[in-house]
Amino acid sequence: MDVLIAGGGIAGLEALLGLREVAGERVRLTLVAPDPDFTYRPMAVAEPFAVGQAKRVPLTEIAAGAEIITDAVVGVDDAAGQVRLEGGGTRAFDALLIAAGAHAIEGVEGATTWWPGGDSEAFGGLLRDVEEGYSKRLAIVIPPGAVWPLPAYELAIMTAGEAREQGHDDVRITVVTPERTPLSIFGPDVSTAVAEELERAGVQLITGAVATRAEGGGLTLQPSGDRLDVQRVVAIPRLIGPAIEGLAADDEGFLLTGEDGRVQGTERVWAAGDGIDSPVKFGGLATHQARVAIAGIAKLAGVEDDLDPGEAVLEGRLLLGSRQTRRLHGAGDHDGAPLWWPQGKVSGSFLPRWLAEHDFAPPASAVPAPDEGIEVRRPVRALAEEAQQLFDIRRQYRIADPDIAALGRRMRALQSRPR
Repeated sequence: MDVLIAGGGIAGLEALLGLREVAGERVRLTLVAPDPDFTYRPMAVAEPFAVGQAKRVPLTEIAAGAEIITDAVVGVDDAAGQVRLEGGGTRAFDALLIAAGAHAIEGVEGATTWWPGGDSEAFGGLLRDVEEGYSKRLAIVIPPGAVWPLPAYELAIMTAGEAREQGHDDVRITVVTPERTPLSIFGPDVSTAVAEELERAGVQLITGAVATRAEGGGLTLQPSGDRLDVQRVVAIPRLIGPAIEGLAADDEGFLLTGEDGRVQGTERVWAAGDGIDSPVKFGGLATHQARVAIAGIAKLAGVEDDLDPGEAVLEGRLLLGSRQTRRLHGAGDHDGAPLWWPQGKVSGSFLPRWLAEHDFAPPASAVPAPDEGIEVRRPVRALAEEAQQLFDIRRQYRIADPDIAALGRRMRALQSRPR
Protein backbone atom coordinates (compact mmCIF):
# COMPACT_ATOMS: atom_id res chain seq x y z
CA MET A 1 0.00 0.00 0.00
CA ASP A 2 1.36 3.43 -0.96
CA VAL A 3 1.59 5.60 2.15
CA LEU A 4 2.56 9.23 1.68
CA ILE A 5 3.72 11.29 4.66
CA ALA A 6 3.74 15.06 4.21
CA GLY A 7 6.19 16.63 6.64
CA GLY A 8 9.70 15.86 7.85
CA GLY A 9 9.28 17.03 11.44
CA ILE A 10 8.64 15.19 14.68
CA ALA A 11 5.18 13.82 13.84
CA GLY A 12 6.07 12.82 10.29
CA LEU A 13 9.23 10.96 11.26
CA GLU A 14 7.60 9.26 14.27
CA ALA A 15 4.94 7.97 11.85
CA LEU A 16 7.44 6.88 9.20
CA LEU A 17 9.62 4.95 11.65
CA GLY A 18 6.56 3.49 13.35
CA LEU A 19 4.92 2.31 10.12
CA ARG A 20 8.19 0.78 8.98
CA GLU A 21 8.30 -1.21 12.24
CA VAL A 22 4.66 -2.28 12.59
CA ALA A 23 3.60 -2.64 8.94
CA GLY A 24 6.88 -3.70 7.33
CA GLU A 25 6.54 -4.72 3.70
CA ARG A 26 2.80 -4.09 3.71
CA VAL A 27 3.53 -0.41 3.04
CA ARG A 28 5.64 1.53 0.56
CA LEU A 29 6.64 4.82 2.20
CA THR A 30 7.12 8.20 0.56
CA LEU A 31 8.14 11.28 2.54
CA VAL A 32 7.41 14.78 1.18
CA ALA A 33 9.20 17.56 3.04
CA PRO A 34 10.27 21.09 2.06
CA ASP A 35 13.63 20.77 3.86
CA PRO A 36 16.10 17.92 3.19
CA ASP A 37 17.04 17.85 6.88
CA PHE A 38 15.29 17.25 10.18
CA THR A 39 16.25 19.89 12.74
CA TYR A 40 16.57 18.43 16.23
CA ARG A 41 16.37 21.35 18.64
CA PRO A 42 17.41 20.13 22.10
CA MET A 43 19.67 23.11 22.76
CA ALA A 44 18.32 25.66 20.27
CA VAL A 45 17.18 27.96 23.05
CA ALA A 46 20.78 28.04 24.28
CA GLU A 47 22.31 28.97 20.89
CA PRO A 48 22.27 32.75 21.48
CA PHE A 49 24.15 32.14 24.73
CA ALA A 50 26.81 29.94 23.05
CA VAL A 51 26.15 26.94 25.29
CA GLY A 52 24.50 24.64 22.75
CA GLN A 53 23.07 24.39 19.28
CA ALA A 54 20.40 22.61 17.27
CA LYS A 55 21.45 19.59 15.26
CA ARG A 56 20.49 18.91 11.66
CA VAL A 57 19.98 15.32 10.55
CA PRO A 58 19.61 14.47 6.82
CA LEU A 59 16.24 12.89 6.15
CA THR A 60 18.04 10.32 4.01
CA GLU A 61 19.54 8.92 7.22
CA ILE A 62 16.33 8.69 9.21
CA ALA A 63 14.07 7.69 6.30
CA ALA A 64 16.45 5.22 4.66
CA GLY A 65 14.45 2.95 2.37
CA ALA A 66 11.67 5.48 1.80
CA GLU A 67 11.37 7.69 -1.24
CA ILE A 68 12.04 11.32 -0.33
CA ILE A 69 10.59 14.25 -2.27
CA THR A 70 11.84 17.73 -1.39
CA ASP A 71 8.61 19.67 -1.81
CA ALA A 72 5.42 20.55 0.08
CA VAL A 73 1.86 19.26 -0.22
CA VAL A 74 -0.53 22.18 -0.88
CA GLY A 75 -3.67 20.36 -2.03
CA VAL A 76 -5.38 17.02 -1.38
CA ASP A 77 -8.07 15.14 -3.33
CA ASP A 78 -9.10 12.37 -0.96
CA ALA A 79 -11.57 10.74 -3.37
CA ALA A 80 -8.97 10.51 -6.13
CA GLY A 81 -6.18 9.57 -3.76
CA GLN A 82 -3.92 12.36 -5.00
CA VAL A 83 -1.94 15.28 -3.63
CA ARG A 84 -0.83 18.44 -5.39
CA LEU A 85 2.72 19.60 -4.77
CA GLU A 86 3.82 23.19 -4.38
CA GLY A 87 6.58 22.71 -6.95
CA GLY A 88 4.09 21.43 -9.52
CA GLY A 89 2.72 18.01 -10.33
CA THR A 90 0.74 15.48 -8.35
CA ARG A 91 1.35 12.27 -6.45
CA ALA A 92 -0.97 9.32 -5.79
CA PHE A 93 -1.54 7.68 -2.41
CA ASP A 94 -3.52 4.89 -0.77
CA ALA A 95 -3.15 6.53 2.65
CA LEU A 96 -1.92 9.99 3.52
CA LEU A 97 -0.62 11.51 6.74
CA ILE A 98 -0.39 15.30 6.89
CA ALA A 99 2.30 16.25 9.40
CA ALA A 100 3.16 19.60 7.85
CA GLY A 101 3.42 21.38 11.18
CA ALA A 102 2.44 24.96 11.95
CA HIS A 103 3.93 28.14 10.55
CA ALA A 104 5.46 30.72 12.86
CA ILE A 105 4.36 34.30 12.30
CA GLU A 106 4.93 37.56 14.14
CA GLY A 107 3.46 37.36 17.64
CA VAL A 108 3.68 41.06 18.43
CA GLU A 109 3.88 43.69 15.72
CA GLY A 110 7.35 45.19 15.44
CA ALA A 111 8.90 42.87 18.03
CA THR A 112 11.94 40.67 17.53
CA THR A 113 10.36 37.27 16.91
CA TRP A 114 12.39 34.31 18.14
CA TRP A 115 11.70 30.63 18.70
CA PRO A 116 13.84 27.47 18.85
CA GLY A 117 13.48 27.02 15.10
CA GLY A 118 14.38 30.61 14.32
CA ASP A 119 17.58 32.53 13.73
CA SER A 120 19.70 32.57 16.88
CA GLU A 121 21.43 35.71 15.63
CA ALA A 122 18.16 37.64 15.98
CA PHE A 123 18.38 37.23 19.76
CA GLY A 124 22.16 37.45 19.72
CA GLY A 125 21.90 41.05 18.53
CA LEU A 126 19.75 41.93 21.52
CA LEU A 127 22.25 40.31 23.88
CA ARG A 128 25.01 42.45 22.38
CA ASP A 129 22.89 45.56 23.02
CA VAL A 130 22.56 44.48 26.65
CA GLU A 131 26.29 43.85 26.91
CA GLU A 132 27.10 47.28 25.46
CA GLY A 133 24.60 49.01 27.74
CA TYR A 134 22.17 50.14 25.03
CA SER A 135 19.18 48.13 26.25
CA LYS A 136 18.11 48.25 29.89
CA ARG A 137 14.38 47.48 29.74
CA LEU A 138 13.33 44.31 27.90
CA ALA A 139 9.99 42.57 27.52
CA ILE A 140 9.64 38.93 26.52
CA VAL A 141 6.10 38.33 25.34
CA ILE A 142 3.95 35.25 24.92
CA PRO A 143 1.19 36.09 22.43
CA PRO A 144 -2.33 34.66 22.71
CA GLY A 145 -3.36 31.64 20.69
CA ALA A 146 -1.55 28.55 19.52
CA VAL A 147 1.93 28.85 21.03
CA TRP A 148 4.50 26.83 22.97
CA PRO A 149 5.32 29.14 25.93
CA LEU A 150 8.29 27.37 27.55
CA PRO A 151 11.06 29.09 25.50
CA ALA A 152 9.91 32.52 26.70
CA TYR A 153 10.65 31.60 30.32
CA GLU A 154 13.95 29.98 29.41
CA LEU A 155 15.01 33.09 27.48
CA ALA A 156 14.02 35.41 30.32
CA ILE A 157 15.95 33.49 33.00
CA MET A 158 18.99 32.96 30.77
CA THR A 159 19.06 36.61 29.65
CA ALA A 160 18.89 37.81 33.24
CA GLY A 161 21.82 35.56 34.10
CA GLU A 162 23.78 36.75 31.07
CA ALA A 163 23.22 40.41 32.03
CA ARG A 164 24.50 39.78 35.56
CA GLU A 165 27.58 37.99 34.24
CA GLN A 166 28.32 41.06 32.11
CA GLY A 167 28.09 43.30 35.16
CA HIS A 168 24.76 44.91 34.28
CA ASP A 169 22.66 44.79 37.44
CA ASP A 170 20.29 47.48 36.18
CA VAL A 171 18.74 45.49 33.32
CA ARG A 172 15.00 44.99 33.87
CA ILE A 173 13.35 42.04 32.16
CA THR A 174 9.57 41.51 32.11
CA VAL A 175 7.65 38.47 30.89
CA VAL A 176 4.12 39.22 29.67
CA THR A 177 1.79 36.26 29.20
CA PRO A 178 -1.95 35.66 28.74
CA GLU A 179 -1.65 32.61 31.01
CA ARG A 180 -3.23 32.75 34.45
CA THR A 181 0.04 31.53 35.93
CA PRO A 182 3.40 30.77 34.26
CA LEU A 183 3.32 27.46 32.37
CA SER A 184 -0.14 26.85 33.79
CA ILE A 185 -0.82 23.86 31.55
CA PHE A 186 1.85 21.94 33.48
CA GLY A 187 0.00 22.28 36.76
CA PRO A 188 0.33 24.29 40.00
CA ASP A 189 3.65 22.80 41.15
CA VAL A 190 5.41 23.82 37.95
CA SER A 191 3.75 27.25 37.93
CA THR A 192 4.93 27.92 41.47
CA ALA A 193 8.44 26.73 40.69
CA VAL A 194 8.72 28.87 37.54
CA ALA A 195 7.41 31.94 39.37
CA GLU A 196 10.04 31.40 42.08
CA GLU A 197 12.78 30.99 39.45
CA LEU A 198 11.73 34.21 37.73
CA GLU A 199 11.71 36.09 41.04
CA ARG A 200 15.11 34.68 41.95
CA ALA A 201 16.45 35.79 38.57
CA GLY A 202 15.00 39.27 39.07
CA VAL A 203 12.50 38.89 36.23
CA GLN A 204 9.15 40.66 36.54
CA LEU A 205 6.09 38.61 35.59
CA ILE A 206 2.78 39.96 34.26
CA THR A 207 0.07 37.30 33.78
CA GLY A 208 -3.38 37.42 32.22
CA ALA A 209 -2.32 40.14 29.79
CA VAL A 210 -2.12 40.51 26.02
CA ALA A 211 0.65 42.84 24.84
CA THR A 212 0.43 45.10 21.79
CA ARG A 213 2.81 47.79 20.60
CA ALA A 214 2.00 51.25 21.95
CA GLU A 215 2.29 54.45 20.01
CA GLY A 216 5.62 56.09 20.71
CA GLY A 217 7.18 52.84 21.90
CA GLY A 218 6.68 50.34 24.68
CA LEU A 219 3.69 48.04 25.09
CA THR A 220 0.02 48.41 25.88
CA LEU A 221 -1.42 45.63 28.07
CA GLN A 222 -4.97 44.43 27.52
CA PRO A 223 -7.53 44.30 29.05
CA SER A 224 -6.22 46.81 31.64
CA GLY A 225 -4.93 49.36 29.14
CA ASP A 226 -1.77 49.83 31.22
CA ARG A 227 1.43 50.87 29.48
CA LEU A 228 4.74 49.04 29.90
CA ASP A 229 7.78 51.20 29.26
CA VAL A 230 10.40 49.02 27.55
CA GLN A 231 13.12 49.63 25.00
CA ARG A 232 13.17 46.21 23.32
CA VAL A 233 10.47 43.59 22.83
CA VAL A 234 11.07 39.93 22.06
CA ALA A 235 8.10 37.70 21.33
CA ILE A 236 7.76 34.02 20.66
CA PRO A 237 5.68 33.58 17.50
CA ARG A 238 2.02 32.98 17.03
CA LEU A 239 1.32 29.83 15.05
CA ILE A 240 -0.99 29.28 12.10
CA GLY A 241 -1.96 26.00 10.47
CA PRO A 242 -0.87 24.68 7.05
CA ALA A 243 -4.25 25.49 5.38
CA ILE A 244 -4.08 22.72 2.78
CA GLU A 245 -6.59 22.98 -0.03
CA GLY A 246 -9.18 20.22 0.03
CA LEU A 247 -8.92 19.54 3.78
CA ALA A 248 -11.21 20.83 6.53
CA ALA A 249 -9.56 23.56 8.61
CA ASP A 250 -10.47 26.31 11.07
CA ASP A 251 -10.14 30.02 10.33
CA GLU A 252 -6.42 29.97 11.15
CA GLY A 253 -5.58 27.05 8.90
CA PHE A 254 -5.40 24.28 11.54
CA LEU A 255 -6.69 20.95 10.21
CA LEU A 256 -9.81 19.51 11.83
CA THR A 257 -9.43 15.91 12.96
CA GLY A 258 -11.38 13.31 14.91
CA GLU A 259 -10.14 11.27 17.86
CA ASP A 260 -8.87 8.65 15.41
CA GLY A 261 -6.62 11.28 13.79
CA ARG A 262 -8.54 11.22 10.52
CA VAL A 263 -9.17 14.58 8.88
CA GLN A 264 -12.86 15.45 8.92
CA GLY A 265 -14.68 14.47 5.73
CA THR A 266 -11.96 12.12 4.45
CA GLU A 267 -11.52 8.36 4.23
CA ARG A 268 -7.77 8.00 3.69
CA VAL A 269 -6.21 11.14 5.18
CA TRP A 270 -4.86 11.48 8.72
CA ALA A 271 -3.15 14.46 10.34
CA ALA A 272 -0.82 14.86 13.33
CA GLY A 273 1.44 17.43 14.92
CA ASP A 274 1.31 21.18 15.36
CA GLY A 275 -0.75 21.67 12.20
CA ILE A 276 -3.98 20.22 13.65
CA ASP A 277 -6.56 22.07 15.70
CA SER A 278 -5.35 20.98 19.15
CA PRO A 279 -4.62 24.08 21.30
CA VAL A 280 -1.62 22.36 22.92
CA LYS A 281 1.54 22.36 20.79
CA PHE A 282 4.14 19.98 22.18
CA GLY A 283 6.59 17.51 20.64
CA GLY A 284 5.50 14.64 22.89
CA LEU A 285 1.88 15.24 21.90
CA ALA A 286 2.85 15.26 18.21
CA THR A 287 4.42 11.80 18.55
CA HIS A 288 1.27 10.51 20.24
CA GLN A 289 -0.89 11.89 17.44
CA ALA A 290 1.43 10.19 14.95
CA ARG A 291 0.96 6.86 16.75
CA VAL A 292 -2.83 7.31 16.54
CA ALA A 293 -2.43 7.73 12.78
CA ILE A 294 -0.08 4.74 12.61
CA ALA A 295 -2.80 2.55 14.15
CA GLY A 296 -5.36 3.61 11.54
CA ILE A 297 -3.03 3.35 8.55
CA ALA A 298 -1.62 -0.01 9.67
CA LYS A 299 -5.14 -1.42 9.99
CA LEU A 300 -5.92 -0.19 6.47
CA ALA A 301 -2.74 -1.95 5.29
CA GLY A 302 -3.92 -5.25 6.74
CA VAL A 303 -2.07 -5.37 10.06
CA GLU A 304 -4.29 -7.52 12.26
CA ASP A 305 -2.91 -6.54 15.66
CA ASP A 306 -4.76 -3.73 17.38
CA LEU A 307 -2.17 -1.04 17.98
CA ASP A 308 -2.78 0.95 21.15
CA PRO A 309 -1.17 4.42 20.99
CA GLY A 310 -1.85 4.89 24.70
CA GLU A 311 -3.14 8.03 26.36
CA ALA A 312 -1.94 11.43 25.24
CA VAL A 313 0.28 12.62 28.08
CA LEU A 314 2.40 15.74 28.46
CA GLU A 315 5.45 14.62 30.36
CA GLY A 316 8.94 15.75 31.23
CA ARG A 317 10.91 17.32 34.04
CA LEU A 318 11.39 20.96 34.97
CA LEU A 319 15.01 21.40 36.04
CA LEU A 320 15.51 24.18 38.57
CA GLY A 321 18.92 25.61 37.83
CA SER A 322 19.52 27.94 40.76
CA ARG A 323 18.45 25.38 43.35
CA GLN A 324 19.84 22.23 41.80
CA THR A 325 22.52 21.48 39.22
CA ARG A 326 21.17 21.15 35.71
CA ARG A 327 22.50 17.93 34.26
CA LEU A 328 21.86 18.22 30.55
CA HIS A 329 23.73 16.26 27.91
CA GLY A 330 26.07 18.55 25.98
CA ALA A 331 25.72 21.48 28.36
CA GLY A 332 27.80 20.34 31.30
CA ASP A 333 26.84 22.16 34.48
CA HIS A 334 26.38 25.53 32.79
CA ASP A 335 23.59 27.34 34.58
CA GLY A 336 22.33 28.71 31.27
CA ALA A 337 21.12 25.32 30.07
CA PRO A 338 17.42 25.00 29.17
CA LEU A 339 15.00 24.29 31.97
CA TRP A 340 13.21 21.32 30.49
CA TRP A 341 13.92 17.59 30.22
CA PRO A 342 13.95 15.81 27.86
CA GLN A 343 16.25 18.41 26.45
CA GLY A 344 14.76 17.90 22.99
CA LYS A 345 11.29 18.36 24.50
CA VAL A 346 10.29 15.19 22.65
CA SER A 347 9.05 11.90 24.05
CA GLY A 348 7.83 9.11 21.80
CA SER A 349 8.13 5.46 20.83
CA PHE A 350 10.13 5.60 17.59
CA LEU A 351 11.88 8.88 16.73
CA PRO A 352 13.51 9.55 20.14
CA ARG A 353 14.79 5.97 20.16
CA TRP A 354 16.31 6.37 16.67
CA LEU A 355 17.96 9.66 17.68
CA ALA A 356 19.44 8.09 20.81
CA GLU A 357 20.71 5.03 18.93
CA HIS A 358 22.46 7.30 16.42
CA ASP A 359 23.98 9.64 19.05
CA PHE A 360 21.81 12.63 18.22
CA ALA A 361 20.03 12.57 21.56
CA PRO A 362 20.71 11.26 25.06
CA PRO A 363 19.53 7.72 25.81
CA ALA A 364 16.78 7.06 28.31
CA SER A 365 19.44 6.11 30.86
CA ALA A 366 20.67 9.73 30.86
CA VAL A 367 17.52 11.15 32.44
CA PRO A 368 17.97 13.32 35.54
CA ALA A 369 17.94 11.76 38.96
CA PRO A 370 14.45 11.21 40.44
CA ASP A 371 15.01 13.95 43.03
CA GLU A 372 16.18 16.51 40.48
CA GLY A 373 13.58 19.09 39.49
CA ILE A 374 9.84 18.58 39.27
CA GLU A 375 8.43 15.67 37.32
CA VAL A 376 5.49 16.55 35.09
CA ARG A 377 3.03 13.98 33.85
CA ARG A 378 -0.41 15.30 32.92
CA PRO A 379 -2.97 13.67 30.65
CA VAL A 380 -3.71 16.04 27.79
CA ARG A 381 -7.42 15.80 28.55
CA ALA A 382 -6.67 17.42 31.92
CA LEU A 383 -5.09 20.38 30.13
CA ALA A 384 -8.23 21.17 28.16
CA GLU A 385 -9.59 23.93 30.40
CA GLU A 386 -6.33 25.87 30.60
CA ALA A 387 -5.60 25.41 26.91
CA GLN A 388 -9.10 26.52 25.99
CA GLN A 389 -8.63 29.70 28.02
CA LEU A 390 -5.61 30.58 25.88
CA PHE A 391 -7.58 29.71 22.74
CA ASP A 392 -10.47 31.96 23.79
CA ILE A 393 -8.07 34.84 24.41
CA ARG A 394 -6.66 34.28 20.94
CA ARG A 395 -10.09 34.62 19.41
CA GLN A 396 -10.78 37.78 21.42
CA TYR A 397 -7.57 39.63 20.62
CA ARG A 398 -6.15 38.10 17.45
CA ILE A 399 -5.46 40.21 14.40
CA ALA A 400 -7.12 38.52 11.42
CA ASP A 401 -4.86 37.29 8.64
CA PRO A 402 -6.51 38.02 5.27
CA ASP A 403 -4.97 35.05 3.48
CA ILE A 404 -3.72 32.27 5.76
CA ALA A 405 -2.81 30.01 2.82
CA ALA A 406 -0.67 32.68 1.15
CA LEU A 407 1.01 33.53 4.44
CA GLY A 408 1.72 29.84 5.02
CA ARG A 409 3.34 29.52 1.59
CA ARG A 410 5.55 32.52 2.29
CA MET A 411 6.64 31.12 5.66
CA ARG A 412 7.43 27.72 4.11
CA ALA A 413 9.62 29.44 1.55
CA LEU A 414 11.48 31.37 4.24
CA GLN A 415 11.94 28.33 6.48
CA SER A 416 13.27 26.10 3.65
CA ARG A 417 15.92 28.50 2.35
CA PRO A 418 19.43 26.99 2.14
CA ARG A 419 21.38 27.60 5.33
